[in-house]
Amino acid sequence: MTPATRPALARRLLAVARPVLAPLGLSVLARTAFLLLGVGLFAFAGWAVVAIPTGACGAWTTTGVVWALIAMSLLKGLARYLEQFAGHFVAFHSLALLRGYFYDRLEPQAPAATEGADSGDLLNRVTKDIDRIEVFFAHTLAPGLTAVIVPVAALTWMGAALSWWLVAALAAPLLAAGLLVPMIAGRATAAAAVDIRRTRGVLAAHVTDSVQGVREVLAFGAQRRRLAQMRALEDRIAAAQRAAGARVALRRTVNQALLGGSVIAVAATALGLVGAGEIAAPEAGLAVGAALGLFPSVLAVEDFTADLDQAFASAARVFAVTDRPPAVTDPAEPADSDGAGDIDVVGVSFAYPAPPDDTAARPDVLHDLTLRIPAGRTTAVVGASGSGKSTLGALLTRVWDPDRGSIRIGGVDLRDLPLERLRDLVASAPQRPYIFNASVRDNLLLAVPGASDADLARACADAGLDEWIASEPDGMGTGVGEMGERLSGGQRQRLALARALLRDAPIVVLDEATSQVDAATEKTVLDGIRRATRGRTLVVIAHRISTVADADLVVVMDAGRIVEQGAYEELMASGGALAALAARETGL
Repeated sequence: MTPATRPALARRLLAVARPVLAPLGLSVLARTAFLLLGVGLFAFAGWAVVAIPTGACGAWTTTGVVWALIAMSLLKGLARYLEQFAGHFVAFHSLALLRGYFYDRLEPQAPAATEGADSGDLLNRVTKDIDRIEVFFAHTLAPGLTAVIVPVAALTWMGAALSWWLVAALAAPLLAAGLLVPMIAGRATAAAAVDIRRTRGVLAAHVTDSVQGVREVLAFGAQRRRLAQMRALEDRIAAAQRAAGARVALRRTVNQALLGGSVIAVAATALGLVGAGEIAAPEAGLAVGAALGLFPSVLAVEDFTADLDQAFASAARVFAVTDRPPAVTDPAEPADSDGAGDIDVVGVSFAYPAPPDDTAARPDVLHDLTLRIPAGRTTAVVGASGSGKSTLGALLTRVWDPDRGSIRIGGVDLRDLPLERLRDLVASAPQRPYIFNASVRDNLLLAVPGASDADLARACADAGLDEWIASEPDGMGTGVGEMGERLSGGQRQRLALARALLRDAPIVVLDEATSQVDAATEKTVLDGIRRATRGRTLVVIAHRISTVADADLVVVMDAGRIVEQGAYEELMASGGALAALAARETGL
């Protein structure tokens, strides 16, 4: 479960970034030196302003004071550089670790948890939200620590060297600025930050949809509606930013009032002490300068508080994704299989899980399926849309695990096989394949990075892509565009099919792999599939009855149940469910 409190979120972030936190100590030390030198500059300048005109400067000359101030300023600049370098080193390396952490947690959830998710929102979380967390590492940890260290050190020295009455006059405004002021309307600004980050995610998803669906937007004249929806989201973000900005402005106004009030209080106290003979006049100037120099250390708390609201809101959004349990996991005691045995589906029932914010139970989409898929043969699974055949395919490739029952390869439960081993045994071409914005070759090499040109050519020939590739000037180097937009639907399917065949796995699952291919091309592709998968276990999920006529076993599904199975000719002759599907397809 995602932590709801800021301390818990902070602990999570520090745990992820632990490998690179060592330089944080350097950042804290450098910032402490930077701030103390700042206090020293103001204090020394305040002392000199009173001491030099009154001749109470002792051995110090005006030139000596100037050079001392220059030296302190240079040291302050060096300390600032070291603080920024070390802090941002930690920040940017931590963000890299956090992105790796995000992907490592998201990858086991895929494709089950990522299918149907807003890709724009996910992208926004892994980029924009993680970028916002940079504030926590670079601008929060060191400023937060030094907001305590520097005032305590300076006030302790001031009390011991000058007067504890000066400390009393300065301590209350410093505490108020560092502790109380950041709490003003704190819940409201935190809520606004959450709303801003959430709405930005919705906006990112909306823009992604509009860009990817620009043809449909233009075709249906929906430009104004889409723009209006986008503006409404932008207005919501702007309203939340205005509300947060107003509260931040209030806090900073109070801080400036505290700064002015503290200087007046310290000056009045110092003048009283001078009159009482407890301190000298130059020491009064030193105390006023120290008061001015101390405030930046505590004002930094308010400076990062507003941005920290956004950082924690972003962290919560990141962990909301990473904390989701994966749909499938590696076994504690892994088994092995060579993929050569029959596939047994035994008493399998399955219901798609509800989204995280929906507690309603979902109905079963598969009901007590029992089926044997013979090894080294072709098994076809057919049925009307919504019959559950693609869900069965997803279980065979272990996108999901059955709620009840089991699926076994050669007697080994799929849940007992390591996921990496299962991917070696089972290759698949999904109904809606993802084609990367790269070349044909790069898309194929995703399956087998070390494949030779001959292997690629053979896979493309088996998938019926060879003639098209030969007609392209760049051949295998032809770019396919984002999501394969330069390809037709059939070409995208055949490219995905070639990728699956190239894998050379003992089990191949094809889900509607030729649904967008014309009848003439389909015959060529089917011949190539048969040739490439000879001797291997092939599961073909199809709605066209013509694609399964030569299957060794035909399984007919309806409403999540197997209604009949057997040889194609036998089932057609019986006049049952398969014959009805064929009649519906041909219109006879």
